[in-house]
Amino acid sequence: MLGAVSADLLNVRSMPTITSAVVGQLTKGMVIVATPMQHDWVQFRFSGTFGFAAGHYLQPVNDLTRLTGTVNTNLLNIRQGPNASAKVIATVALGASIKTLAVIGDWLEVEFNGHQAYTLAKHVDLVYANNGYYAIVTATTLNVRSAPNQQGSVFGQLAADSTVWVEGEQQNWCQIRFNGNRGYVAGAYLQPTLPVSELYPAISSDHGDELFDETAQEQIDDEVSPLTPLHDPQPRLTPDIILAVVGTKEQRAVAATWNRWGALLSQLCSEKELEVACAVAVLCVESRGKGFEQNNADRLIIRFENHKFWKFWGKHHAQQYRQHFTYNSKKVWTKHQWRANPADPWQGFHGEQSREWQVFEFARSLDEDAAMQSISMGAPQIMGFHFERIGYQSVVEMFDAFSLGIPAHIDGLFEFFNHTMRQHLRDQAFENFAALYNGSGQKELYGRLIANHYHAFNKLLPNA
Repeated sequence: MLGAVSADLLNVRSMPTITSAVVGQLTKGMVIVATPMQHDWVQFRFSGTFGFAAGHYLQPVNDLTRLTGTVNTNLLNIRQGPNASAKVIATVALGASIKTLAVIGDWLEVEFNGHQAYTLAKHVDLVYANNGYYAIVTATTLNVRSAPNQQGSVFGQLAADSTVWVEGEQQNWCQIRFNGNRGYVAGAYLQPTLPVSELYPAISSDHGDELFDETAQEQIDDEVSPLTPLHDPQPRLTPDIILAVVGTKEQRAVAATWNRWGALLSQLCSEKELEVACAVAVLCVESRGKGFEQNNADRLIIRFENHKFWKFWGKHHAQQYRQHFTYNSKKVWTKHQWRANPADPWQGFHGEQSREWQVFEFARSLDEDAAMQSISMGAPQIMGFHFERIGYQSVVEMFDAFSLGIPAHIDGLFEFFNHTMRQHLRDQAFENFAALYNGSGQKELYGRLIANHYHAFNKLLPNA
């Protein structure tokens, strides 16, 4: 099992007893691969050997997207497969951030340059982001860095008295969202807007396992179990069964998507009487099973549609629109080009997230609501103009919710499915489904892609 430390400090002992020697300590949020033992102790690898800790101070890691990893060795090899003989595709340095997709034995499956890769787990310190809290900047200016250390590049600054949302903590660093990106700031310069005791009512102790006796355990059980913390309302995403990302490109895509969100997909598919394979297939085709793009500073995946921006803004400002945007009026989803300056040459932008965002930000400067209604968002690639259909009062509310995390994407997907769409999925009439979801102009292409991913998933996990 993967467990995250819920106490401020948790003793690591040489044996699974309260009287054995303390060989080290784990800080709050640190993640270990633990083997449960008798009397609620766990065993795990620690400092080249084994250590033991009180299991009731570990919370289950139910959402791998909330894991952040930091390289703890001078140089770390990134490999094509989960074994020492697999080809090395890159080497990363001490302090680098690692995006973890799954834990497979002694190896981590990670995302590297947009693809799945592998590295040894013992060389990466994993931290589980808590549910977060608001904090106020106390410094005159506070650097926002790309990694939780002084070597991380600075990509922005926060002014004094700014309010930020803290997603998690890594020792002396806080993980935040900054202009849609994941960033890190020094925790010493943030002041929570509520006392920590009010933000996190779960058990906290400098030496957590010292409380572990029958009396303390009875009191803990009467109050709240650390395995189901009150301050963690996030739905479970990560499934019990983790699939190796191997095989055909479709099999790799469905395995990675399942590993990220399988638990929530299974829950919602059960409620809607759908096969999980259907939801996995749709997400793979829409966004390769991802909601945020690591190679674009972890920003929300979007697609800006020129013809929609014409509908919501351009037709009312035709001359200005035509200076910056163009598309094929006969097949409106094709030949999308733009230019920031009317004197510049036209250029395409689909297929690369940094360019999609460049166009989107330019359009936002003209009209924010129209720009947001003209993008498809996140893992399900739902257009912004559908905000009311999936339960939001405004497109800005939808955009903000999708920017915060994957649960909004998954909920939005199932809210978007109407009765007819769900029936087409149950009948495996994927082309008919695609005509409603993607539009009739490309229903054959999208229907075929969904079918391919559907069958690939059922080969890997037929009884999901």
